[in-house]
Amino acid sequence: MDPRKREIIHKYKPVLSQIVSCDKLIWLVKKYKIFTKAMFDDIFGPYADRNFCDELCTRGPNAFSDFIKVLNDAKCNEIADVLQNESDNEIYPIYYKMDSKPLGYCLIIINKKFEVEDDRLGCEVDASALENLFKELNYDVQIEWDKEGEEIIYLLREFSRKSEFRNVDSCIVYILSHGGQDENLDYILGTDSMKVYKRDICSMFDNKNCELLINKPKIFFFQACRGKLLDYGVIENSKETDVIDNTCKNIEKQNSTDEKGIPNQKFNKDKKVKSKYPLSSDMFVVHSSLPDHQSWKNHVKGSWLCQDLVSVISEYYTKYDLATMMTFVNSKQVTRESEDGCKQIAFVEMNTTEFILSQNFDLKHVECCET
Repeated sequence: MDPRKREIIHKYKPVLSQIVSCDKLIWLVKKYKIFTKAMFDDIFGPYADRNFCDELCTRGPNAFSDFIKVLNDAKCNEIADVLQNESDNEIYPIYYKMDSKPLGYCLIIINKKFEVEDDRLGCEVDASALENLFKELNYDVQIEWDKEGEEIIYLLREFSRKSEFRNVDSCIVYILSHGGQDENLDYILGTDSMKVYKRDICSMFDNKNCELLINKPKIFFFQACRGKLLDYGVIENSKETDVIDNTCKNIEKQNSTDEKGIPNQKFNKDKKVKSKYPLSSDMFVVHSSLPDHQSWKNHVKGSWLCQDLVSVISEYYTKYDLATMMTFVNSKQVTRESEDGCKQIAFVEMNTTEFILSQNFDLKHVECCET
């Protein structure tokens, strides 16, 4: 069921919850096989512990229209007309095709041990949580540990050239490392402290360099600092803006940042072109922190972004698109604070033309890996 129809069901949930107690309607729901037998018993059985409207929203693309038929057959024509009219009058969002098997390929690069920089503690928890999440979302997952700069570039270049991209609907790149900013350009560090610029990483997957992913979503997550600034937040209702950007002196024992610890063509007019794409499109990029700022991780539970990302997608991937879920992630991020009072919020960039990771999935619930 698409998101708009789910919104309609939830909007009229109080009314529908009263109507579905009707014996005739219950019989018709069973007749139309909207639910499996086990789900039907969980909703209407003697030990029912599920809500009809909530479960209806988890069903397939025909569940809404089938339920309209049930309402009409049960002579509940008024509410059936209301639901149908709201559905007919809405402009439906467009979703990327996301039903290949596997859904796509996911490359996770994790740098923990460095030649010069401090080790990044908590990486194992991130690795386990991310692997579990993306596998349950039906991605083929590849994890690479502790790579130097040139090795990272090689891995990404080879990954971007996968011939298998022809047969899948998307790809994910998730990089966890130290990072920083150099002349307004973000970079991540190899274990040898070589800088690998995010701009160059994304360009490997643009429409010129990765034709097999044209019109397919390319999703990037960067768990790395983007500079030296720390966000101490703003005190609510304060007359003066209390924002301090400085180098943190006393990081709490169980948390640290991913700051690296050291300073810082002509247009060719073609007469015979059937269709043309921008150089870069269909990219969704998530940074763990704001520009110029450090990002945070917990030594025991993993990075702040990973914890909240896994938690949110696990719960909402059947209901919302990725952009909406990232809003939920940030609603969790703003509640986090280090012992020194440092805050963090994820930063999202996208040039997507459609919605990503929507209700089209019918997957198992994914548990966040905690230790």
